[in-house]
Amino acid sequence: MSVQRKCLRRYMSMWLMPAVMWASGCASPSATIFVTQKAELKRGAWECLRLGVRYQANPGVRAQAVEALRHSATDDALPWIRSSLMDEHPAVRFAACMAVGELVDKGAKRAVTDLLHDPDANVRVSAIFALYKFGDASHTAELTRYLLQDADPLVRRNAAMVLGRLQERSAVKPLAQAMNDSDSGVRNYALEAMALLGNRQATQELAFMANTGVGAEEVFAVQALAQVGSPHFVDLFQYKLANSVHIETRLAAAKGLGLLGLMDGFDLALQALRPGAARKYESSDSPQEQQLRRWLLATSALGIMGQEAALSDLAHLMKASHDPRVQVSTAQAILQILKSLESSATNAAVLFRQ
Repeated sequence: MSVQRKCLRRYMSMWLMPAVMWASGCASPSATIFVTQKAELKRGAWECLRLGVRYQANPGVRAQAVEALRHSATDDALPWIRSSLMDEHPAVRFAACMAVGELVDKGAKRAVTDLLHDPDANVRVSAIFALYKFGDASHTAELTRYLLQDADPLVRRNAAMVLGRLQERSAVKPLAQAMNDSDSGVRNYALEAMALLGNRQATQELAFMANTGVGAEEVFAVQALAQVGSPHFVDLFQYKLANSVHIETRLAAAKGLGLLGLMDGFDLALQALRPGAARKYESSDSPQEQQLRRWLLATSALGIMGQEAALSDLAHLMKASHDPRVQVSTAQAILQILKSLESSATNAAVLFRQ
C-alpha cells in the first residue's frame, strides 16, 4: 500500500471513528445518526474528497474526486475544482473543465479559455463545453470535427458525450453520423447523447439493448436510460431490478429508479455494500474489478436516493476500504445524502412557519 493511501485511510479513521463505531459489525441500517455525528461524518467526507484531488498515485482518483466535488455544488468546492484545471494529467483537467461548466463557475473562465490551446484534444473538447455553459458558443462548431474526424476514439467519445450535455437539438444530426463509427464506444456515447437530446429512436434502441443485451452492454443501456430521467422507463427499471441475473444491471436499475424518486432498489444497493453480498462472476475480468464496479454503482445509487438509513453502512465502507476510488465514491454519496437531509429539514421548517 502506498504511503499516500495509508495517510488517506489514517486521516479518515481519525475523523470518522466517532461516527462509525456503531456502524461496524451487524449495525442496523435504520440506525439514526445524531447531529454531532453527522457533522463529523460530513467533515470526514469532505476531507476525503480534498485528499482525493491531491492523490498523486493515480490521476483517475483525482478526476473522480473532482467529479464528486462537482456534485456537492457548494462554494467550498470551487477552489479545489479550479486548481485541478492546472493538473499535470489531461484526464483531471478534462474533469475539472466539465465540472466548472456544469456549475457555471464563470470565475474559472480565464483558465478555461487558456485550455482551448491545451495539447490534449480531450481537454480542448471539455473547454469548449465549459465556455458554452458560460454563454460563449463561438467554439461549439469544432465539436463536430472532433466527433467525426479526430483519429483518437477517446476524443470522439468525449465529443459525443459533450454534444449530448449541451442540450442543443441540432447536435442529433452529427451524432447520428457517429453511429457509423468503427469504435463501439463512440457509437454508444453517441446513442446516449441522442437519447439525452430527446431522440425517440435512440431511446428505443437503448430500451432494446437493455432487454436483449448481456453484461456490460445491458448495464450501459440501463444507465443511459436512467440519465434520460423519464418516468416512461419505470417499468423497465423495476423489471430489471427484480429479474436481471446480473447484479450490476440490478444496481443500475436501482439508480434509475432513485433518479425518479423511487426507493425500490434501496435494500439491494445497501446489501451490495456489505461483505458477503451475493455475487455472480460472469465475465472474464477479475472478481476484484467486478466488486469495485458493484461498490461504485451501489454508492452512486444510495447517494441519489438520499436516505439517512444508508449513512451507517456508507461510513463503515469509507473507513474500511483500501481502495481510494471506493473511498471517494462513498464520500460523495455521504455528502449527497447529508445535503438531501439538510434540504428536507429546511423545507419542513419553512412549511412549519407558514
